[in-house]
Amino acid sequence: MKTAQGSWEKFDDYVVDFALEAATAGKRFALVTLVRIEGASPRALGAQMAVTEDGEWVGYLSGGCLERTIVTEAINTIEAGRSRRLRFGEGSPYFDIQLPCGSALELYFDVEQGRQDLETVQAALAERHEAVLAFEDRDEKTASDICFRIGYLPRRRLIVLGTGPVAVLLCRLASAAGFEVELFTNDEPTLIFGREAGAAGALLSSPRRLPDLRIDRRSAVAFLFHDHDWEEELLPVVLGSDAFYIGAIGSRKTHDRRVQNLKERGLADAAIARIHGPAGIFGGSKSAADIALSILSQIVQLDPHGRDDRLDEVPRDAARRTARLPVISAYQGPTP
Repeated sequence: MKTAQGSWEKFDDYVVDFALEAATAGKRFALVTLVRIEGASPRALGAQMAVTEDGEWVGYLSGGCLERTIVTEAINTIEAGRSRRLRFGEGSPYFDIQLPCGSALELYFDVEQGRQDLETVQAALAERHEAVLAFEDRDEKTASDICFRIGYLPRRRLIVLGTGPVAVLLCRLASAAGFEVELFTNDEPTLIFGREAGAAGALLSSPRRLPDLRIDRRSAVAFLFHDHDWEEELLPVVLGSDAFYIGAIGSRKTHDRRVQNLKERGLADAAIARIHGPAGIFGGSKSAADIALSILSQIVQLDPHGRDDRLDEVPRDAARRTARLPVISAYQGPTP
């Protein structure tokens, strides 16, 4: 992901777009994937870095102790022109590189991934579909009849519906955390500041003229209206969606009234129970920044894919057949 200034976000979980830009510019690159963990690891299986032949990189595979070495080894692999697997930590031939946690990691340095496959993944993610890349480990020392697939889910999306400082600061925090952020508000200054904070957005003209929210199962929705009349039409729509998180601000009494209003409108208890109200993991704060942080923390905490591995070892022929098919259980995210 590129920043507003046009530079690449170094510690991003999504590296395919960076690799694709390098390939388009004619640069050689390596995709480095975490394929084995022995002991503890700050990253999940399937985490990746992308490194170009001139040493530019995006992604991370450790807590900061390996990245410089990974870049060097990636450049060496690019120069050699052959993919390989390297072990770091306990049992590694690199005895001078020890992981602080005493564990061991194996990384696969791939320099043969084609541009067309990267374009396929990127196009799928842009349409918010799942995608997969297949890798073949040709090292004779490993199981030659096994390869692996890396699954990619679309970035998490946060849809902010509301006005004021909390809405703007939530947009800023979520954007910095790698979310796609969309802001819908009935307040023009909020929209202006929200866009400056990294959100795409639109102005709401009437509670009865609903925007196209494009909510999918990688979407979280936060209601931040102080005039809760705006919720009456929007909440039932969101409750009928696949959003993995729905939160709404307001006191407990406000939430009780919200629940009662939805019941009177005929919504089922199970649907109403999806609302986290008051939104956030802690209450009572009077700081807009703290409230925004509290809500974003709850969203990340409740992400159903937040702790998933995204690496899947499969028979080589199966990987070839399914290289461009969705991997339903795959994870691509904070890691975003």
